[in-house]
Amino acid sequence: MLKKTLSLMLAMLLAFFALAACNENTQTESSDFESVASEASKEESEVIMPEYWGFNDYNRVDIVGAPDEILSFPTTVTKVSDKKYSMACETEAGKLTITLEERPWGCFNLWSWRLIDKSGKEHIFAVGATDFEYVHIPITPKGTGVWSGGNHGNEAFLSLDLYNAESGEKIELGNGDSVTVNSLHIIEKTKLLWFPDDNGDSIGDYNNKSMSYTDDDVYAEMTRKYTFTGPQIKLNVDYKYVKDVQHNRSYTCMLPINKKYGLWCEMYNNDGKLLRTIETLKVGAADYSGPSNSNNKASRAVIYGYVDPRYQFDVRVTTFEDSLDQNRGDYKTAYWDMNTTDNKLYFTKFSNSEKRLLKAGTEFHTECFWLFKFVEDAGMPEISEPDEVKPEDITLEGTNIALGKEYTLSGLLGSGYGNYTASLTDGKATETLTYDNNWFSFYNNSSLPAEQLNVEDGIGYAIIDLGEKKNISGVRVHLCNGGTAGINAPYSATVYVSDDGKNFTEAAKLTIASDAKAIYWTGAELENISARYVKFSFKPNGPFVFINELEVYSK
Repeated sequence: MLKKTLSLMLAMLLAFFALAACNENTQTESSDFESVASEASKEESEVIMPEYWGFNDYNRVDIVGAPDEILSFPTTVTKVSDKKYSMACETEAGKLTITLEERPWGCFNLWSWRLIDKSGKEHIFAVGATDFEYVHIPITPKGTGVWSGGNHGNEAFLSLDLYNAESGEKIELGNGDSVTVNSLHIIEKTKLLWFPDDNGDSIGDYNNKSMSYTDDDVYAEMTRKYTFTGPQIKLNVDYKYVKDVQHNRSYTCMLPINKKYGLWCEMYNNDGKLLRTIETLKVGAADYSGPSNSNNKASRAVIYGYVDPRYQFDVRVTTFEDSLDQNRGDYKTAYWDMNTTDNKLYFTKFSNSEKRLLKAGTEFHTECFWLFKFVEDAGMPEISEPDEVKPEDITLEGTNIALGKEYTLSGLLGSGYGNYTASLTDGKATETLTYDNNWFSFYNNSSLPAEQLNVEDGIGYAIIDLGEKKNISGVRVHLCNGGTAGINAPYSATVYVSDDGKNFTEAAKLTIASDAKAIYWTGAELENISARYVKFSFKPNGPFVFINELEVYSK
């Protein structure tokens, strides 16, 4: 009997320890997951994200003065239909609603942003006739640039899934169903394609989800993670290039906005410095020819309008390298006076004047925020422009021996391009840029056919024939950094000399005031140089280089 009792007690004791161990494991797993949620206020790089989201090693910068990320805010997601989701929240300004809607090629993109204020009036801030997320311009195997992503097609849809961002639970909704969470993840997987755009409307030929494509058409694989937290959208995009591809300019974050709510745009850099406050026209140009207000080295923009400046949009890019290429491109951050009713913010990287080779296996991991703010004491802004830098004109001694001399130009002058046909050796340099024949432009856009350009391999040049071999003491060029309409300072300007007009030797690199908005003379003194032919060579940093006089000096 004692033996049986001891055996029973031992069994009970073993069962107790087994149960305790089981409970301990369960509690550990539960507490591990709870710690993921409780640690959400820390940098995401410190958090082990749920299995559905595999990447979390973003190379972020801190933007001084930017709002703190909102981590929890009651948000109601509704599956309106198979083609539309809406995310709504109550704010101090009223009920805010953002939609994610399907495009004809199957991808879901941000589409509209609206407010019903406390009085019941509707304010339509943005409607996605143009894009929010990203647009890329890869060079296809045929050598032409095409648009892909965003509102331009050439992107194939794979999947879309919803998750409670706090618990990691997957959310399943039928049409018309809603659920309220404190933060929502929508994960979308796609592939970027380089189908052509044969009709030239900027919508790629892959523009219907029922179309077929092959692996040869895919140049990159994409995963987007939208995080909707009340009035804030965060978008993380992970790119993996599966083929070698040359890239022109990319737009990595945008905001289309009605002018009523976006007449003004404040541009800020990483250090929180206000670079400028841009004011656009209340009614812009119907033909989309309005100024781009580009080349701002900004990672954050605050946008508001004249109907009620308390309604503000705070947009920022935190991945300075992967999203902006550290502002090394030709367009940087821009606020385009787009058309009669709308403006558009662009954060960009790379350049249209220079192809960037991305090798297969290259990855980019980007992050951006769009935040609606209600600023009670907001008023009209004080308009500020960037500090103008007027470079010192270079002066040279001697005689201009290029005056009246003949010269040859690079490329072909296509209809409508490069047709500002000022004589470059007539001695009539003007201090006023008037977009007429006072100025000559080298036009370069590698997404266009060569016959529409007057550059060769991305370089524009003029070769002056001095008639005979001459001693040369210096060279000058009169050029323009317009700051609008794509007239940027050239990326570089180099002078070469030759005796036979075929074999050239570099003589000087000219100093360029890249941040100036000015018309000025740049040049260089030369020593021990004699030649018959002088070649001025320009590498555009944007679609245009504007010049109107070339000079060669001899003492």
